[in-house]
Amino acid sequence: MLKLIQVTDLHLQADPAEKMQGAVIEQRWLTVFKHIQRYHSNADLLILTGDLVHHCGPVGYQRLVAQMKELNIPAVWLPGNHDDAQQMHEFGTAELNRKSVELRDWQLVLLDSTANADGVGGGSLAQSELDYLERILANPHRAHQLVVLHHNPVKLGSGWQDKIALGNADAFWQRIDRAEHVRGIAFGHVHQAWAFTHNGVPLFSSPAVAPQYKARCDDVVMEDDPAKTGPAYAIYSLESSGQIKANVVRL
Repeated sequence: MLKLIQVTDLHLQADPAEKMQGAVIEQRWLTVFKHIQRYHSNADLLILTGDLVHHCGPVGYQRLVAQMKELNIPAVWLPGNHDDAQQMHEFGTAELNRKSVELRDWQLVLLDSTANADGVGGGSLAQSELDYLERILANPHRAHQLVVLHHNPVKLGSGWQDKIALGNADAFWQRIDRAEHVRGIAFGHVHQAWAFTHNGVPLFSSPAVAPQYKARCDDVVMEDDPAKTGPAYAIYSLESSGQIKANVVRL
């Protein structure tokens, strides 16, 4: 069994003391960081699934890289709509910038869904990403594959969030539907926990480190359920059988 941790939508600020939506983001992130460090140092991989910073430039990535070294868990990251993919490649390590990770029976396929940004949060897979996805799904290096991206590739019944979901989801699913080894898809972006099946494939998302949004709302509504407002992350158990078990940790 593999133990994976998903941390998403940190929205780190240039100034660690700065607030976003009434919360000190750095404090929320450090709460998650210390919890993982204390209880999950045996994880096989940590995946940071986008919106790592909030338009704060290199300083946020540099701070995050230093923290990943301190955490001492193998890690990868991918960009979200608030990220600068070029800066991530420039200031990140070769390990963080990997596009594929192979662990025992599993291959993780990491995608950049930030092409053709619409300026309000939406994004798509560039043709080069679609070509990469098609190649790697057709020639898997392991028995099971988990595909990871930032934008939700299906609509979730939330008016404002459905407008900024993956822009070319149809092209994405055309490739997924032809694949034989994809056992699951993980995404971020929505600041909510989801676990469901689409076209026979399990999908999962983790709540955010940053403040959470209430699900299934036409307009932006901040989560007000005290049990769901805190920073959170997800743990995935990847079985040798190809099954994925998900658990959300709320702090």
